[in-house]
Amino acid sequence: MSARAWIVVLNWNGKEYIRDCLTSVFAQTYPDFVVACVDNGSTDGSESIVRDEFPDARLIALPENLHYARGTNAGMQEALGDPRCEFIVPLNNDSRVDPEWLANLVRAADSAGVGAVAAKLLLMDHPDVLNGAGLWITRDGAAVDRGWLEKDQGQFDRDLDVFGASGAAALYRRAALETVGLFDADFVAYLEDVDLAWRIRIGGYRASFAPDAIVYHKHSASSSPNSPWKAYISERNRIWNLVQNYPWRHVTLALPWNAARNIVALRRRIRPGRHPITFGQSLPFHDVVRAHLRGRYDAYAGWRRAVAKRRLREAYRRVNAADVEDWLRRYGIGIRDIPIH
Repeated sequence: MSARAWIVVLNWNGKEYIRDCLTSVFAQTYPDFVVACVDNGSTDGSESIVRDEFPDARLIALPENLHYARGTNAGMQEALGDPRCEFIVPLNNDSRVDPEWLANLVRAADSAGVGAVAAKLLLMDHPDVLNGAGLWITRDGAAVDRGWLEKDQGQFDRDLDVFGASGAAALYRRAALETVGLFDADFVAYLEDVDLAWRIRIGGYRASFAPDAIVYHKHSASSSPNSPWKAYISERNRIWNLVQNYPWRHVTLALPWNAARNIVALRRRIRPGRHPITFGQSLPFHDVVRAHLRGRYDAYAGWRRAVAKRRLREAYRRVNAADVEDWLRRYGIGIRDIPIH
């Protein structure tokens, strides 16, 4: 008997994408899966598309937009209510998946200690270009999609050991989620998958990459890839992730590391011809500064709550500071290799 997987598709005003997404999901060759579509208070008619055209999908209609973390958690909680559910697979509505996608994710999870599996994300409009192949982490609490905007030539297909998975299309083992919890609702959106990746590793699990689990993703279809709000919330969540998951020594060392990172980023913005923006037009520098200052202010305002969450991790911690330093060496990315968004 195969292990049951729940695919949780989060939809918000995805009329342009949801039909193709769900059609590809229901075409999976894997024999035992349930599709739950969480509608985040859509107003464009996409909820009706799900209800009328995909009766086999379990529609969870939310009264308002709860954004990514809370919205996806609603579907994941529904999945955990099924005692046969062994894997939970969040998927963005702006995605289209290959028929063997789920089977290959589950196959990659068939190894002792694997708590999460990363799919291979390709840009929908440029299917030979990587959106990501798992996560690289930074020393200041952030993360970068592994292989971001590189032409896919199979360069990551043999390196199956990754730090964690992008929440745009990931598989999580039920046991891991029951140990460490779901997405942190306070993150709202962005880096909630990074925080979960850290917690899964802190809980003693590891992550794998499934190079044949192919997803075509319309990057930032629900929000502008270079919006002030995204810059603000990413900076806020970066600091919370740092405080909640990194050893205190690394929290302290992150301050000069982040300062050096910002200096390098500023120099690259000054010379856009030599260092082009990697995805569309970047925000003006003063907008970036304003968004980051607001993000830091709100992050520090939530410091006590972040420290309290840090203490909760002690209940399931299976690693020490030396393990984290090893992760930063193995899965880390250098300052000069971080793309400008």
